[in-house]
Amino acid sequence: MPRFGPALSAALRATSLESARSKGGYDAIVIGSGATGGLAALLLTEAGLRVLVLDAGVPRLPIRTFSRRFIHGAGRWLFGAAAPRILDHVLNSSVGRSVMARRQPIQSKCYAWPLAPEQFVDDIDCPYIAPPDRPFIWLRSRQLGGRMVIPHHGRQYYRLAATDFAPTDGLSPVWPLRTGELDQWYELVEGRLALSGSSEDIPWLPGSRLSHVLEFTSTEEALKRSIIARWPNARVILGCTAPPLDSLEVAAWTGRLLVRRGAIARKIEVDNSGHVSGVVWIDHQSRTEIHSYAQLVFLCASALESTRLLLLSRSSRNPDGLGARSGALGQNLMDHIRVRASGLGASLLPEASTEVGRYLYLPRFDARALLAPSGRGFGVLFGQTSGTGEHSHFSATAFGEMLPRSQNRVMLDGDCRDAWGIPVLRIDCSHSNEDLVRGREQVKALRELAEAVGVTLSRIEQVPAPPGSTNHECGTARMGDTPSTSVLDPYNECWEAKGLYLTDGACWPSQSAQNPTLTLLALTARACDQAVRKMR
Repeated sequence: MPRFGPALSAALRATSLESARSKGGYDAIVIGSGATGGLAALLLTEAGLRVLVLDAGVPRLPIRTFSRRFIHGAGRWLFGAAAPRILDHVLNSSVGRSVMARRQPIQSKCYAWPLAPEQFVDDIDCPYIAPPDRPFIWLRSRQLGGRMVIPHHGRQYYRLAATDFAPTDGLSPVWPLRTGELDQWYELVEGRLALSGSSEDIPWLPGSRLSHVLEFTSTEEALKRSIIARWPNARVILGCTAPPLDSLEVAAWTGRLLVRRGAIARKIEVDNSGHVSGVVWIDHQSRTEIHSYAQLVFLCASALESTRLLLLSRSSRNPDGLGARSGALGQNLMDHIRVRASGLGASLLPEASTEVGRYLYLPRFDARALLAPSGRGFGVLFGQTSGTGEHSHFSATAFGEMLPRSQNRVMLDGDCRDAWGIPVLRIDCSHSNEDLVRGREQVKALRELAEAVGVTLSRIEQVPAPPGSTNHECGTARMGDTPSTSVLDPYNECWEAKGLYLTDGACWPSQSAQNPTLTLLALTARACDQAVRKMR
């Protein structure tokens, strides 16, 4: 289980139901404590605001956590270094899943589930609806830190290029940002993260501010030479990575942070003037409904949870939910088109790196034989680690851009409710023909990559994984220039609820091929600055 520092532990102890209910005890509410929620809490407290964080996660029962840890610890003792692969094989078998994952049939599809099943939600308590012929894999983690603290999370951070913000093919709207507008916020976040990676500035992948410039190992140089020999115009970089920010601990040291766990948000309240006035939530322990009051709310619950909460926030003023007047709320769901491959290569040199999170990245590998990419495309994250005997283990994942389409949408289900009586989401999302064509290109690219670096593939996905599998879901509450076509304004403030900011993946108009986390954090930093300026 995640460990909390002394300041955050004190803030948790100090946050009683009475303090969470009190009017005037805090200036802002942050819903969710993942990457964006944690940063929002940090920046707002540093700006002098008193902040209440509401997080839906609760500590697991010690006996349940212990039993699961014991099983995996015993597996490592029995099977040694091969335990993760063996356990993954066992747990992915029909017998293993029926025994170990009877309450987590969806969450157990995540690669990291065998390492820490207690960090994922219970699918029985937290259901959703998806058509059987159009599955959506919604991987969810209700805990302080969100999905960022799940073991072996990729933790890759990349900027978007100017062409990502302003696509010219007419398949998605232009982002409501001026050229270079996010640069200062990228730099602020990158400095906080203390990024490690290789220092390169590519037109279709702008360079980041690095705190630790990494050098290629001899093995990585050999891989790079093999790729460049086949595709001279391909770019090979060391992925930009960092551990997750300990945002809540730093925020707690200001003395202006309250944190309530087990707070399941039910509704965002708006007054008669159209200004946010607070949040209604259900206390997990007492099952009572609580009202918390603030004139500033940051909604950072994750893309689909945030949109679900907007849909739930109905009133006579907003009968279909907050932000629904434009018709954009709930539409244009996206997740990266993902294809994975793995195999065996030759034994590696002794200095080969095995540190967690270190990968090679091939940005816009779809244009590997061209001078420069155009249109939409995909990148590849890959690595090679030492194995047993004469072999090494190779794994590669291609991430392609999924187009926003109004047919890919979420809505409230009229019949199904979760364990707290709250209506669940019905998710209708599938790959378009264009997405499937890109997926086939990704399969072909991974085969060519393996051949170029001398790897024999033992497994490769022939079709993209179902949407949601990548954990990069975006869209459903897009930002834009006008309230007639978007849910949020250019600063991530809800058009229909002043003082309500949404900065997680729901706000994205389009996706690009890069990991979204760095841009989400930059948008959060920018929105916090705007919110504080308006309050003052």
